[in-house]
Amino acid sequence: MPEAAPRLQRAMEQAVTLTLENMAFMEARPLKDPHSCQGPSPVYCANLLVLDPIQGELVMFMPEALLKQIAGNIYALPEEDLSDRMLADLMNELLNTIAGIFLSELLPSDQTFGLGLPSISRDEFHELEPPVERWHFQVDGRHFCFSAGGSAWRKFEDEP
Repeated sequence: MPEAAPRLQRAMEQAVTLTLENMAFMEARPLKDPHSCQGPSPVYCANLLVLDPIQGELVMFMPEALLKQIAGNIYALPEEDLSDRMLADLMNELLNTIAGIFLSELLPSDQTFGLGLPSISRDEFHELEPPVERWHFQVDGRHFCFSAGGSAWRKFEDEP
């Protein structure tokens, strides 16, 4: 799999690391070698349409074990007290926050953007419209993935 364009790579790494550091006090590290986004079951999948000024889609795949670990840090609750609703809400919040930072890094500072509402599923893998950019991250030895689908992301490939 080819590596993401440098500008996209930097923007996604910045978005993911800032979000997890600020929300959960956890360090996310980018992985150079891809891994399976479907990972060990169960896996949560959240997707979000980017509506304006470009059209595309962002998807995050995260194993339930990692999501519970992040939620435990944020809510200061033991894993057994975390409801499915809390996990789904957190997954959507992570996706929204990462998407906002990612787009802010890519677009001019005065450019607004429009996002759809996130949707979430468990153990159902959302296929993206090609071409697809993928990023792989690790938190405390657990992997998760982020993907961007659609041709609109190509506009950022030639930019430094």
